[in-house]
Amino acid sequence: MTIQFDQFTTLHEQLTGIISAIPFGVVVLSDSHEIEIINASATQFLGLTSQSPSDVIDQNYKDSFMNIPVLVDKYENLIVAGKRRKFALPCDSEQHNLNIYVTCQKMLKGTLFIIEDRTETKALIHKTSHDHLTQLLNRQSFEKILETTYQKSNINDNAVVVFIDLDRFKLINDIAGHAYGDEVLKRVATSLVSCVRDSDDIARIGGDEFALLIRNCSLNRAKDIVHVILQKVENINLISSGKVLGVSLSAGIAPIDPSKYDNVSQVINAADTACRLAKGDNEERIHIIDSYYGEFESYLQDTNLLNTINFAIANNSFYLVAQEISPLVCNSEHQHYEILLRLKSEDGTNIPPNLFIPVAERARIMAKIDRWVIAETFSKINSKVNVSINLSGQSLSDMTLAEFIICMSHRYQVNPKQVTFEITETAVISNIEKTQNFISSLKENGYTFSLDDFGTGLSSYQYLKSLRVDYIKIDGMFVKDINDDSFSHAMVCSINDFAHKIGLKTVAEFASSNDIVEELKKMKVDFAQGFFIHKPQLLAELINEIQLRPKGFYEVSSNPKASANNGL
Repeated sequence: MTIQFDQFTTLHEQLTGIISAIPFGVVVLSDSHEIEIINASATQFLGLTSQSPSDVIDQNYKDSFMNIPVLVDKYENLIVAGKRRKFALPCDSEQHNLNIYVTCQKMLKGTLFIIEDRTETKALIHKTSHDHLTQLLNRQSFEKILETTYQKSNINDNAVVVFIDLDRFKLINDIAGHAYGDEVLKRVATSLVSCVRDSDDIARIGGDEFALLIRNCSLNRAKDIVHVILQKVENINLISSGKVLGVSLSAGIAPIDPSKYDNVSQVINAADTACRLAKGDNEERIHIIDSYYGEFESYLQDTNLLNTINFAIANNSFYLVAQEISPLVCNSEHQHYEILLRLKSEDGTNIPPNLFIPVAERARIMAKIDRWVIAETFSKINSKVNVSINLSGQSLSDMTLAEFIICMSHRYQVNPKQVTFEITETAVISNIEKTQNFISSLKENGYTFSLDDFGTGLSSYQYLKSLRVDYIKIDGMFVKDINDDSFSHAMVCSINDFAHKIGLKTVAEFASSNDIVEELKKMKVDFAQGFFIHKPQLLAELINEIQLRPKGFYEVSSNPKASANNGL
Protein backbone atom coordinates (compact mmCIF):
# COMPACT_ATOMS: atom_id res chain seq x y z
CA MET A 1 0.00 0.00 0.00
CA THR A 2 1.29 3.42 -0.97
CA ILE A 3 0.99 6.26 1.53
CA GLN A 4 -0.06 9.50 -0.16
CA PHE A 5 1.75 12.77 0.60
CA ASP A 6 -1.16 14.19 2.59
CA GLN A 7 -1.37 10.98 4.60
CA PHE A 8 2.37 11.16 5.30
CA THR A 9 1.99 14.80 6.41
CA THR A 10 -0.79 13.80 8.78
CA LEU A 11 1.32 10.98 10.25
CA HIS A 12 4.22 13.37 10.62
CA GLU A 13 2.01 15.90 12.41
CA GLN A 14 0.56 13.23 14.67
CA LEU A 15 4.04 11.94 15.54
CA THR A 16 5.18 15.48 16.25
CA GLY A 17 2.16 15.97 18.49
CA ILE A 18 2.93 12.78 20.41
CA ILE A 19 6.58 13.63 21.08
CA SER A 20 5.65 17.16 22.15
CA ALA A 21 4.16 15.68 25.33
CA ILE A 22 7.30 13.68 26.18
CA PRO A 23 9.32 15.24 29.06
CA PHE A 24 12.68 14.67 27.36
CA GLY A 25 13.94 16.18 24.13
CA VAL A 26 13.63 14.35 20.82
CA VAL A 27 15.40 15.31 17.61
CA VAL A 28 15.43 13.38 14.33
CA LEU A 29 17.89 14.37 11.62
CA SER A 30 17.44 13.32 8.01
CA ASP A 31 20.20 11.67 6.02
CA SER A 32 20.95 15.15 4.68
CA HIS A 33 21.53 16.29 8.32
CA GLU A 34 18.46 18.53 8.57
CA ILE A 35 15.85 18.60 11.35
CA GLU A 36 12.88 16.34 10.51
CA ILE A 37 11.31 16.11 13.94
CA ILE A 38 11.92 18.10 17.14
CA ASN A 39 9.86 18.79 20.23
CA ALA A 40 9.68 21.81 22.55
CA SER A 41 11.81 20.16 25.24
CA ALA A 42 14.59 19.68 22.70
CA THR A 43 14.52 23.35 21.63
CA GLN A 44 14.77 24.33 25.29
CA PHE A 45 17.67 21.97 26.01
CA LEU A 46 19.48 23.08 22.84
CA GLY A 47 19.15 26.72 23.86
CA LEU A 48 16.82 27.63 20.96
CA THR A 49 14.57 29.61 23.28
CA SER A 50 13.37 32.12 20.68
CA GLN A 51 12.21 29.41 18.25
CA SER A 52 9.29 27.02 18.26
CA PRO A 53 9.68 23.43 17.00
CA SER A 54 8.04 24.38 13.67
CA ASP A 55 10.62 27.17 13.18
CA VAL A 56 13.46 24.66 13.44
CA ILE A 57 12.13 22.05 10.98
CA ASP A 58 14.42 21.68 7.92
CA GLN A 59 17.18 23.60 9.73
CA ASN A 60 20.75 22.26 9.35
CA TYR A 61 22.10 20.46 12.42
CA LYS A 62 24.93 23.00 12.81
CA ASP A 63 22.39 25.78 13.30
CA SER A 64 20.30 23.69 15.67
CA PHE A 65 23.27 22.51 17.77
CA MET A 66 25.25 25.77 17.62
CA ASN A 67 24.93 26.37 21.37
CA ILE A 68 26.53 23.00 22.13
CA PRO A 69 29.64 22.85 19.89
CA VAL A 70 30.88 19.68 21.57
CA LEU A 71 27.73 17.92 20.29
CA VAL A 72 28.57 19.11 16.76
CA ASP A 73 32.10 17.73 17.14
CA LYS A 74 30.88 14.34 18.37
CA TYR A 75 28.25 14.03 15.64
CA GLU A 76 30.68 14.96 12.88
CA ASN A 77 33.64 12.90 14.10
CA LEU A 78 31.71 9.77 15.02
CA ILE A 79 28.38 9.52 13.14
CA VAL A 80 28.98 11.55 9.96
CA ALA A 81 32.48 10.07 9.61
CA GLY A 82 30.95 6.60 9.88
CA LYS A 83 33.14 5.52 12.82
CA ARG A 84 30.26 4.75 15.17
CA ARG A 85 26.51 4.25 15.02
CA LYS A 86 25.85 5.64 18.46
CA PHE A 87 27.33 7.67 21.29
CA ALA A 88 26.33 9.18 24.63
CA LEU A 89 27.36 12.66 25.67
CA PRO A 90 26.88 14.45 28.99
CA CYS A 91 27.14 18.22 28.42
CA ASP A 92 25.88 21.62 29.55
CA SER A 93 23.10 23.75 28.13
CA GLU A 94 24.44 27.07 29.36
CA GLN A 95 21.38 29.11 28.35
CA HIS A 96 19.24 27.30 30.94
CA ASN A 97 22.04 26.23 33.28
CA LEU A 98 21.12 22.61 32.69
CA ASN A 99 23.16 19.45 32.72
CA ILE A 100 21.85 17.39 29.85
CA TYR A 101 22.61 13.89 28.62
CA VAL A 102 22.42 13.31 24.88
CA THR A 103 22.05 9.82 23.41
CA CYS A 104 22.62 9.60 19.67
CA GLN A 105 21.64 6.56 17.52
CA LYS A 106 22.07 6.16 13.77
CA MET A 107 18.88 4.65 12.31
CA LEU A 108 18.14 2.96 9.02
CA LYS A 109 17.07 6.38 7.82
CA GLY A 110 18.38 9.43 9.64
CA THR A 111 19.71 9.87 13.16
CA LEU A 112 17.81 10.01 16.47
CA PHE A 113 18.86 12.21 19.42
CA ILE A 114 17.32 11.78 22.88
CA ILE A 115 18.10 14.64 25.28
CA GLU A 116 17.53 14.13 29.01
CA ASP A 117 17.66 16.66 31.82
CA ARG A 118 20.05 15.26 34.42
CA THR A 119 20.51 18.41 36.39
CA GLU A 120 19.82 16.82 39.74
CA THR A 121 20.53 13.27 40.94
CA LYS A 122 21.65 11.71 37.68
CA ALA A 123 23.91 14.63 36.88
CA LEU A 124 25.44 14.43 40.35
CA ILE A 125 26.25 10.74 39.83
CA HIS A 126 27.81 11.52 36.49
CA LYS A 127 29.87 14.38 37.87
CA THR A 128 31.39 12.23 40.57
CA SER A 129 32.80 9.87 37.94
CA HIS A 130 33.60 12.22 35.06
CA ASP A 131 35.80 15.20 34.38
CA HIS A 132 33.65 18.32 34.13
CA LEU A 133 35.53 19.94 31.26
CA THR A 134 36.05 17.05 28.84
CA GLN A 135 33.26 14.75 30.05
CA LEU A 136 35.76 11.89 30.08
CA LEU A 137 36.18 9.61 33.07
CA ASN A 138 38.12 11.16 35.96
CA ARG A 139 41.19 9.55 37.49
CA GLN A 140 39.38 7.86 40.37
CA SER A 141 36.81 6.20 38.10
CA PHE A 142 39.48 5.16 35.61
CA GLU A 143 41.58 3.52 38.31
CA LYS A 144 38.53 1.61 39.59
CA ILE A 145 37.85 0.27 36.10
CA LEU A 146 41.54 -0.53 35.70
CA GLU A 147 41.56 -2.41 39.00
CA THR A 148 38.60 -4.53 37.90
CA THR A 149 40.26 -5.24 34.54
CA TYR A 150 43.54 -6.18 36.22
CA GLN A 151 41.82 -8.57 38.65
CA LYS A 152 40.03 -10.36 35.81
CA SER A 153 42.94 -10.32 33.36
CA ASN A 154 45.13 -13.17 32.22
CA ILE A 155 48.07 -13.44 29.87
CA ASN A 156 45.79 -13.89 26.83
CA ASP A 157 43.65 -10.78 27.38
CA ASN A 158 46.04 -8.32 25.72
CA ALA A 159 44.67 -5.21 27.43
CA VAL A 160 46.96 -2.18 27.50
CA VAL A 161 47.13 1.13 29.34
CA VAL A 162 48.22 4.30 27.56
CA PHE A 163 49.28 7.44 29.38
CA ILE A 164 49.22 10.64 27.31
CA ASP A 165 50.78 13.96 28.30
CA LEU A 166 50.37 17.10 26.20
CA ASP A 167 53.69 18.77 25.40
CA ARG A 168 54.25 22.39 26.43
CA PHE A 169 50.59 22.81 27.37
CA LYS A 170 51.49 25.44 29.96
CA LEU A 171 52.84 27.57 27.11
CA ILE A 172 49.39 27.59 25.46
CA ASN A 173 47.77 28.77 28.71
CA ASP A 174 50.46 31.44 29.17
CA ILE A 175 50.22 32.76 25.60
CA ALA A 176 46.52 32.44 24.83
CA GLY A 177 44.86 32.13 28.23
CA HIS A 178 43.05 29.34 30.02
CA ALA A 179 39.95 29.58 27.82
CA TYR A 180 42.07 28.53 24.82
CA GLY A 181 43.70 25.86 26.96
CA ASP A 182 40.29 24.46 27.90
CA GLU A 183 39.26 24.40 24.25
CA VAL A 184 42.42 22.44 23.39
CA LEU A 185 41.66 19.89 26.12
CA LYS A 186 38.11 19.40 24.84
CA ARG A 187 39.30 18.92 21.27
CA VAL A 188 41.96 16.46 22.38
CA ALA A 189 39.27 14.53 24.26
CA THR A 190 37.13 14.35 21.11
CA SER A 191 40.14 13.12 19.11
CA LEU A 192 40.76 10.37 21.66
CA VAL A 193 37.14 9.22 21.60
CA SER A 194 37.14 9.08 17.80
CA CYS A 195 40.19 6.76 17.73
CA VAL A 196 39.02 4.01 20.09
CA ARG A 197 36.05 1.68 20.41
CA ASP A 198 32.98 1.86 22.64
CA SER A 199 34.44 -0.99 24.68
CA ASP A 200 37.54 1.05 25.57
CA ASP A 201 37.79 3.61 28.36
CA ILE A 202 39.20 7.14 28.24
CA ALA A 203 39.99 9.43 31.16
CA ARG A 204 41.44 12.81 31.90
CA ILE A 205 43.69 12.01 34.85
CA GLY A 206 45.37 15.40 35.36
CA GLY A 207 45.59 18.93 34.05
CA ASP A 208 47.04 17.99 30.66
CA GLU A 209 47.18 14.22 31.13
CA PHE A 210 44.92 11.56 29.66
CA ALA A 211 44.76 7.78 29.93
CA LEU A 212 43.32 5.01 27.77
CA LEU A 213 42.37 1.45 28.63
CA ILE A 214 42.31 -0.46 25.34
CA ARG A 215 40.98 -4.00 25.53
CA ASN A 216 41.85 -6.95 23.27
CA CYS A 217 44.76 -5.08 21.80
CA SER A 218 48.43 -5.95 21.31
CA LEU A 219 51.17 -3.51 22.28
CA ASN A 220 52.05 -2.86 18.63
CA ARG A 221 48.41 -2.30 17.69
CA ALA A 222 48.11 0.12 20.61
CA LYS A 223 51.15 1.96 19.27
CA ASP A 224 49.46 2.28 15.87
CA ILE A 225 46.34 3.70 17.53
CA VAL A 226 48.42 6.23 19.45
CA HIS A 227 50.18 7.24 16.21
CA VAL A 228 46.77 8.10 14.75
CA ILE A 229 45.85 10.04 17.90
CA LEU A 230 49.16 11.92 17.74
CA GLN A 231 48.50 12.94 14.13
CA LYS A 232 44.95 14.06 14.94
CA VAL A 233 46.10 16.08 17.91
CA GLU A 234 48.84 17.75 15.86
CA ASN A 235 46.12 18.92 13.45
CA ILE A 236 44.46 20.87 16.27
CA ASN A 237 45.55 24.44 15.65
CA LEU A 238 44.17 27.51 17.42
CA ILE A 239 44.93 31.09 16.45
CA SER A 240 45.55 33.63 19.21
CA SER A 241 46.67 37.20 18.48
CA GLY A 242 47.72 36.13 15.00
CA LYS A 243 49.81 33.23 16.29
CA VAL A 244 49.06 29.61 15.44
CA LEU A 245 49.23 27.49 18.57
CA GLY A 246 50.08 23.90 17.78
CA VAL A 247 49.50 20.91 20.04
CA SER A 248 51.57 17.75 20.41
CA LEU A 249 51.73 14.89 22.86
CA SER A 250 53.92 12.18 24.32
CA ALA A 251 52.54 8.74 25.14
CA GLY A 252 53.61 5.73 27.18
CA ILE A 253 52.19 2.23 26.72
CA ALA A 254 52.21 -0.65 29.21
CA PRO A 255 50.47 -4.06 29.16
CA ILE A 256 48.06 -5.16 31.89
CA ASP A 257 50.05 -8.26 32.70
CA PRO A 258 49.84 -9.82 36.20
CA SER A 259 52.97 -11.85 35.41
CA LYS A 260 54.96 -8.59 35.15
CA TYR A 261 53.19 -6.31 37.64
CA ASP A 262 52.09 -7.22 41.15
CA ASN A 263 49.20 -4.78 41.31
CA VAL A 264 47.37 -2.13 39.32
CA SER A 265 49.50 0.65 40.85
CA GLN A 266 52.56 -0.88 39.20
CA VAL A 267 50.73 -0.99 35.86
CA ILE A 268 49.92 2.71 36.22
CA ASN A 269 53.48 3.53 37.21
CA ALA A 270 54.84 1.52 34.28
CA ALA A 271 52.67 3.48 31.81
CA ASP A 272 53.69 6.72 33.52
CA THR A 273 57.35 5.73 33.27
CA ALA A 274 56.93 4.93 29.56
CA CYS A 275 55.34 8.36 29.04
CA ARG A 276 58.29 10.04 30.78
CA LEU A 277 60.68 8.11 28.52
CA ALA A 278 58.63 9.13 25.48
CA LYS A 279 59.12 12.79 26.36
CA GLY A 280 62.85 12.25 25.98
CA ASP A 281 62.38 10.95 22.44
CA ASN A 282 62.19 14.01 20.19
CA GLU A 283 61.39 11.88 17.12
CA GLU A 284 58.61 9.43 17.90
CA ARG A 285 57.35 10.58 21.32
CA ILE A 286 55.67 7.17 21.84
CA HIS A 287 57.26 4.54 24.06
CA ILE A 288 56.31 0.97 25.01
CA ILE A 289 57.68 0.03 28.42
CA ASP A 290 60.41 -2.56 27.85
CA SER A 291 60.81 -5.19 30.55
CA TYR A 292 63.80 -6.71 28.72
CA TYR A 293 65.92 -3.64 29.39
CA GLY A 294 64.64 -3.32 32.94
CA GLU A 295 62.95 0.05 32.40
CA PHE A 296 60.29 -0.55 35.00
CA GLU A 297 62.79 -2.04 37.42
CA SER A 298 64.82 1.15 36.98
CA TYR A 299 61.69 3.14 37.74
CA LEU A 300 61.11 1.12 40.93
CA GLN A 301 64.70 1.77 41.98
CA ASP A 302 64.18 5.48 41.38
CA THR A 303 60.94 5.36 43.38
CA ASN A 304 62.63 3.62 46.30
CA LEU A 305 65.49 6.11 46.16
CA LEU A 306 63.04 9.00 46.10
CA ASN A 307 61.31 7.61 49.19
CA THR A 308 64.72 7.41 50.91
CA ILE A 309 65.54 10.98 49.83
CA ASN A 310 62.21 12.34 51.06
CA PHE A 311 62.68 10.52 54.36
CA ALA A 312 66.16 12.06 54.67
CA ILE A 313 64.74 15.55 54.06
CA ALA A 314 61.95 15.06 56.58
CA ASN A 315 64.19 13.53 59.24
CA ASN A 316 67.38 15.51 58.69
CA SER A 317 69.28 12.32 57.93
CA PHE A 318 71.56 13.44 55.13
CA TYR A 319 75.13 13.97 56.26
CA LEU A 320 78.08 16.02 55.01
CA VAL A 321 81.70 15.17 54.36
CA ALA A 322 84.51 17.55 53.41
CA GLN A 323 87.51 17.14 51.11
CA GLU A 324 90.48 19.49 51.19
CA ILE A 325 91.32 21.73 48.26
CA SER A 326 95.07 22.20 48.64
CA PRO A 327 97.19 25.12 47.30
CA LEU A 328 99.97 24.04 44.94
CA VAL A 329 101.85 27.16 43.86
CA CYS A 330 100.79 29.79 46.37
CA ASN A 331 100.78 30.20 50.12
CA SER A 332 97.33 30.29 51.66
CA GLU A 333 96.51 31.25 55.23
CA HIS A 334 93.36 29.16 55.18
CA GLN A 335 92.45 25.56 54.65
CA HIS A 336 89.66 25.12 52.16
CA TYR A 337 87.28 22.18 51.81
CA GLU A 338 84.60 21.17 49.34
CA ILE A 339 81.37 20.15 51.09
CA LEU A 340 79.99 16.88 49.73
CA LEU A 341 76.50 15.48 50.35
CA ARG A 342 76.08 11.88 51.45
CA LEU A 343 73.09 9.59 52.04
CA LYS A 344 72.69 6.19 53.70
CA SER A 345 70.03 3.62 52.84
CA GLU A 346 67.82 2.00 55.45
CA ASP A 347 70.29 -0.84 55.86
CA GLY A 348 73.11 1.60 56.59
CA THR A 349 74.97 1.30 53.29
CA ASN A 350 76.08 4.44 51.47
CA ILE A 351 74.12 5.43 48.36
CA PRO A 352 76.45 6.96 45.75
CA PRO A 353 75.65 10.60 44.90
CA ASN A 354 75.60 9.76 41.19
CA LEU A 355 72.57 7.57 41.95
CA PHE A 356 70.47 9.69 44.32
CA ILE A 357 71.20 13.19 42.97
CA PRO A 358 69.76 12.54 39.45
CA VAL A 359 66.63 11.11 41.09
CA ALA A 360 66.29 14.23 43.26
CA GLU A 361 66.77 16.41 40.19
CA ARG A 362 64.05 14.59 38.26
CA ALA A 363 61.74 14.98 41.26
CA ARG A 364 62.51 18.74 41.32
CA ILE A 365 63.64 18.70 44.97
CA MET A 366 67.34 19.52 44.58
CA ALA A 367 66.74 23.17 45.50
CA LYS A 368 65.30 22.03 48.84
CA ILE A 369 68.30 19.76 49.42
CA ASP A 370 70.72 22.56 48.50
CA ARG A 371 69.15 24.75 51.17
CA TRP A 372 69.64 22.01 53.73
CA VAL A 373 73.32 21.72 52.75
CA ILE A 374 73.84 25.48 53.04
CA ALA A 375 72.14 25.77 56.42
CA GLU A 376 73.90 22.66 57.80
CA THR A 377 77.31 23.83 56.59
CA PHE A 378 76.90 27.35 57.93
CA SER A 379 75.81 25.97 61.29
CA LYS A 380 78.92 23.76 61.55
CA ILE A 381 81.87 25.78 60.23
CA ASN A 382 83.93 28.26 62.22
CA SER A 383 86.26 31.10 61.32
CA LYS A 384 89.18 28.70 60.77
CA VAL A 385 87.82 27.04 57.63
CA ASN A 386 86.75 28.05 54.12
CA VAL A 387 84.27 25.95 52.16
CA SER A 388 82.96 25.32 48.65
CA ILE A 389 79.29 24.38 48.31
CA ASN A 390 77.76 22.90 45.15
CA LEU A 391 74.53 24.39 43.78
CA SER A 392 72.18 22.64 41.37
CA GLY A 393 70.61 24.24 38.32
CA GLN A 394 67.25 24.24 40.10
CA SER A 395 68.73 26.40 42.85
CA LEU A 396 70.14 28.88 40.35
CA SER A 397 66.59 29.47 39.09
CA ASP A 398 65.34 30.17 42.63
CA MET A 399 65.39 33.94 42.98
CA THR A 400 64.83 33.73 46.75
CA LEU A 401 67.96 31.63 47.36
CA ALA A 402 70.35 34.59 47.55
CA GLU A 403 68.24 36.10 50.31
CA PHE A 404 68.21 32.73 52.12
CA ILE A 405 72.03 32.50 51.94
CA ILE A 406 72.51 36.00 53.33
CA CYS A 407 70.00 35.24 56.10
CA MET A 408 71.88 32.03 57.04
CA SER A 409 75.24 33.86 57.09
CA HIS A 410 73.82 36.40 59.57
CA ARG A 411 72.23 33.70 61.70
CA TYR A 412 75.42 31.64 62.01
CA GLN A 413 77.91 34.53 61.81
CA VAL A 414 79.60 33.20 58.67
CA ASN A 415 81.94 35.58 56.83
CA PRO A 416 80.97 35.52 53.10
CA LYS A 417 84.72 35.44 52.30
CA GLN A 418 84.74 31.91 53.70
CA VAL A 419 82.28 30.59 51.11
CA THR A 420 82.65 29.71 47.43
CA PHE A 421 79.66 28.40 45.50
CA GLU A 422 80.35 25.86 42.78
CA ILE A 423 78.12 25.77 39.70
CA THR A 424 78.33 23.56 36.62
CA GLU A 425 78.12 24.58 32.99
CA THR A 426 75.00 22.46 32.47
CA ALA A 427 73.32 24.32 35.35
CA VAL A 428 74.29 27.66 33.82
CA ILE A 429 72.97 26.75 30.37
CA SER A 430 69.43 26.21 31.69
CA ASN A 431 69.07 29.90 32.53
CA ILE A 432 72.06 32.13 31.91
CA GLU A 433 70.28 35.39 32.80
CA LYS A 434 69.05 34.17 36.19
CA THR A 435 72.50 32.75 36.93
CA GLN A 436 74.15 36.09 36.14
CA ASN A 437 71.74 37.92 38.46
CA PHE A 438 72.23 35.33 41.21
CA ILE A 439 76.04 35.56 41.04
CA SER A 440 76.01 39.37 40.98
CA SER A 441 73.73 39.66 44.01
CA LEU A 442 75.96 37.38 46.13
CA LYS A 443 79.31 38.72 44.91
CA GLU A 444 78.22 42.15 46.13
CA ASN A 445 78.05 40.57 49.59
CA GLY A 446 81.52 39.04 49.32
CA TYR A 447 80.83 35.46 48.17
CA THR A 448 82.96 33.90 45.44
CA PHE A 449 82.08 31.47 42.66
CA SER A 450 83.71 28.57 40.89
CA LEU A 451 82.70 27.03 37.55
CA ASP A 452 82.83 23.26 38.10
CA ASP A 453 83.62 20.45 35.63
CA PHE A 454 85.24 22.91 33.27
CA GLY A 455 86.17 21.53 29.85
CA THR A 456 83.39 18.97 29.50
CA GLY A 457 81.35 21.27 27.26
CA LEU A 458 82.60 23.01 24.15
CA SER A 459 80.76 26.17 25.14
CA SER A 460 82.57 26.48 28.50
CA TYR A 461 84.84 29.30 27.30
CA GLN A 462 81.85 31.23 25.98
CA TYR A 463 80.19 31.27 29.41
CA LEU A 464 83.34 32.57 31.10
CA LYS A 465 82.86 35.80 29.19
CA SER A 466 79.45 36.46 30.72
CA LEU A 467 79.84 34.92 34.22
CA ARG A 468 81.60 36.68 37.08
CA VAL A 469 83.28 33.59 38.50
CA ASP A 470 86.53 33.58 40.49
CA TYR A 471 87.76 30.01 39.96
CA ILE A 472 87.39 27.24 37.45
CA LYS A 473 87.66 23.57 38.38
CA ILE A 474 89.32 21.56 35.63
CA ASP A 475 87.29 18.42 35.07
CA GLY A 476 88.83 15.31 36.61
CA MET A 477 88.37 13.27 33.42
CA PHE A 478 91.36 15.20 32.01
CA VAL A 479 93.37 15.52 35.24
CA LYS A 480 93.46 11.80 36.05
CA ASP A 481 95.19 10.98 32.73
CA ILE A 482 97.67 13.89 32.40
CA ASN A 483 100.71 11.60 32.81
CA ASP A 484 99.49 8.97 30.33
CA ASP A 485 97.50 10.82 27.68
CA SER A 486 98.87 13.72 25.62
CA PHE A 487 95.40 15.03 24.82
CA SER A 488 94.42 15.25 28.50
CA HIS A 489 97.76 16.89 29.31
CA ALA A 490 97.24 19.48 26.58
CA MET A 491 93.67 20.18 27.76
CA VAL A 492 94.73 20.81 31.35
CA CYS A 493 97.58 23.09 30.18
CA SER A 494 95.27 24.99 27.85
CA ILE A 495 92.52 25.52 30.43
CA ASN A 496 95.01 26.55 33.11
CA ASP A 497 96.85 29.04 30.86
CA PHE A 498 93.60 30.54 29.58
CA ALA A 499 92.19 30.95 33.07
CA HIS A 500 95.30 32.73 34.30
CA LYS A 501 95.27 35.10 31.31
CA ILE A 502 91.75 36.27 32.21
CA GLY A 503 92.54 36.57 35.91
CA LEU A 504 90.97 33.36 37.25
CA LYS A 505 92.50 30.73 39.51
CA THR A 506 92.34 27.03 38.77
CA VAL A 507 91.52 23.91 40.75
CA ALA A 508 92.35 20.44 39.43
CA GLU A 509 90.05 17.59 40.47
CA PHE A 510 90.97 13.88 40.75
CA ALA A 511 94.53 14.46 41.99
CA SER A 512 94.91 10.82 42.94
CA SER A 513 98.70 10.34 42.99
CA ASN A 514 101.92 12.13 43.76
CA ASP A 515 102.90 12.04 40.06
CA ILE A 516 99.71 13.90 39.11
CA VAL A 517 100.26 16.50 41.85
CA GLU A 518 103.86 17.11 40.74
CA GLU A 519 102.79 17.52 37.12
CA LEU A 520 100.07 19.98 38.18
CA LYS A 521 102.70 21.99 40.04
CA LYS A 522 104.84 22.15 36.89
CA MET A 523 101.83 23.49 35.00
CA LYS A 524 101.34 26.09 37.76
CA VAL A 525 97.80 24.97 38.52
CA ASP A 526 96.77 26.90 41.65
CA PHE A 527 94.94 24.22 43.68
CA ALA A 528 94.39 20.47 43.62
CA GLN A 529 91.79 18.17 45.10
CA GLY A 530 91.76 14.38 45.24
CA PHE A 531 92.22 11.25 47.33
CA PHE A 532 96.02 11.60 47.37
CA ILE A 533 95.68 14.96 49.10
CA HIS A 534 92.75 14.22 51.39
CA LYS A 535 90.05 11.57 51.52
CA PRO A 536 86.58 12.96 52.28
CA GLN A 537 86.05 13.25 56.03
CA LEU A 538 82.93 13.78 58.11
CA LEU A 539 82.42 17.52 58.38
CA ALA A 540 81.63 17.41 62.10
CA GLU A 541 84.78 15.34 62.76
CA LEU A 542 86.91 17.72 60.69
CA ILE A 543 85.58 20.79 62.50
CA ASN A 544 86.40 19.20 65.87
CA GLU A 545 89.98 18.62 64.71
CA ILE A 546 90.32 22.21 63.51
CA GLN A 547 88.91 23.47 66.81
CA LEU A 548 91.85 21.84 68.63
CA ARG A 549 94.43 23.78 66.62
CA PRO A 550 96.16 26.77 68.25
CA LYS A 551 94.21 30.03 68.22
CA GLY A 552 95.01 32.13 65.18
CA PHE A 553 95.97 29.10 63.09
CA TYR A 554 94.23 29.40 59.69
CA GLU A 555 92.21 32.33 61.01
CA VAL A 556 89.99 33.94 58.39
CA SER A 557 91.06 37.54 57.84
CA SER A 558 88.44 40.20 58.31
CA ASN A 559 90.34 42.39 55.85
CA PRO A 560 88.60 42.02 52.47
CA LYS A 561 91.79 42.74 50.52
CA ALA A 562 93.78 40.21 52.52
CA SER A 563 91.06 37.61 52.04
CA ALA A 564 90.91 38.29 48.32
CA ASN A 565 94.67 37.78 47.98
CA ASN A 566 94.59 34.48 49.83
CA GLY A 567 92.58 32.69 47.14
CA LEU A 568 90.76 29.57 48.12
